[in-house]
Amino acid sequence: MIMEAQPEVRELYQVQTENRHLKETISALRDELESNRIGHKVETQKALATVNDEILQLKAAVSALRDALEKKQISQEEDIQKALAAQNDENVHLKLSIVVLRDELEYARITHGESIQKLEQSARDEVNQLRQSIQVLREQLEAYEKDQGCTTA
Repeated sequence: MIMEAQPEVRELYQVQTENRHLKETISALRDELESNRIGHKVETQKALATVNDEILQLKAAVSALRDALEKKQISQEEDIQKALAAQNDENVHLKLSIVVLRDELEYARITHGESIQKLEQSARDEVNQLRQSIQVLREQLEAYEKDQGCTTA
């Protein structure tokens, strides 16, 4: 019986050894699985942190670009407003110049017209004076001729 018991003990011992070995393997695999899970979580968190940092950087870049674009648009609008104001000022100045030049032209026309009228009147007066002088001289000539005709006759 002892002999018969020995194979059973040996078998029991082998089963227990195998059982212990399997438990150690299971424990090692659990430890490795847990380590892998932790490693995966750490890697995931690192990746998320990297992605979040990149997102924050991109948002900051977008915000900076948006601000720069808005400043550029404001600057362009200001430049346009300045150009329009300058153009309007120039238009007002030109319109005033036109009014002044029209007034000067009208004054020159009036002055010229008055000068022409004065010259025409002066010419008419001179013509009338010359006619009167001619008339007087004719009368004097006729009187002279009468006097000469009477004395020579």
